[in-house]
Amino acid sequence: MQNAVALSLATITAICVGFTSCSNPNEKIQLASGQVGRANPELTAQLYSQARAYENQGNIKKAIKTYGNLAGDYPMANEAADARIREAELLYSQGELMQAFEKYQYFITQYRGTSQYDKAIVRQAEVAHAASTGQITNSFIGLKSDIPRTKVEKMFIQVRDNAPFGPTAPRAQFGLGEMWERDKNTAKAIKAYEDLYVKYPKSKYAPEALYRVGNLLLNQTEKGNRNRGNLDTANTTFTDLTLLYPNTKQAKSAKQKLKQIAQADVQRSFSIAEFYENKKQYPSAAFYYNEVIRNTKSGSQLHNQAKQRLAAISQ
Repeated sequence: MQNAVALSLATITAICVGFTSCSNPNEKIQLASGQVGRANPELTAQLYSQARAYENQGNIKKAIKTYGNLAGDYPMANEAADARIREAELLYSQGELMQAFEKYQYFITQYRGTSQYDKAIVRQAEVAHAASTGQITNSFIGLKSDIPRTKVEKMFIQVRDNAPFGPTAPRAQFGLGEMWERDKNTAKAIKAYEDLYVKYPKSKYAPEALYRVGNLLLNQTEKGNRNRGNLDTANTTFTDLTLLYPNTKQAKSAKQKLKQIAQADVQRSFSIAEFYENKKQYPSAAFYYNEVIRNTKSGSQLHNQAKQRLAAISQ
């Protein structure tokens, strides 16, 4: 048994020595800790110079490939961060936005705190917003193609979560809501806007997000979905907006919407009163006519009509 163990250990040692002796010292070595060994500085400097030369010559495809190879094969090299951002920037300049998004993500993940980090964050956000509006290409052919909405959603979430305390985060969340609103996916749009003003209440996008939630709910009631809950929630949302952001243009618009909801409520009460009157259920009709009278100005048309009908059924 001891001989077998000794033989196994010897075999493992021989294999490890064999791998070490056969490896190229210029190539990266994956360590047990998961770290990547630093490459030969002369080699990486040469690769970076070659990529720059291709770029200066206008051979953008080769420049992109060489930068990518350097950053991918030698991520700990002194030139790796610059190579990765140059690769992403060239893809961006060529309109290869989906590929650029991916490369910016590599940079953001691997090179936090570097001088180009903020640029990568902003650029990646621009790509996500372009994808949501369809202004994007998928290949060097230069043809536009529709990006699946689930893919764009993941892009926005990635942008948001890469810098959750930066200005790109609330803008990405708002872009997500706008995308679903354009697609007439009301439920997802409302959820995205709600998440924005909950997570980023001090953002400049928060008042608009709150207003859009109320407006989407109100539109649903106007387009045939007479769910009373939607109308009540819209009323609460607009009220919250006037209280939380009183000096914004959205608050001013919300006050008009609240008047609209109040008028709709009065009209609804009058219609219910007429329904009960036609059914000869006069006590119920009287209750709703009184609601109309109580919630309208004296002398207004609906106020006068409700008083006349109430007098008629009370005889």
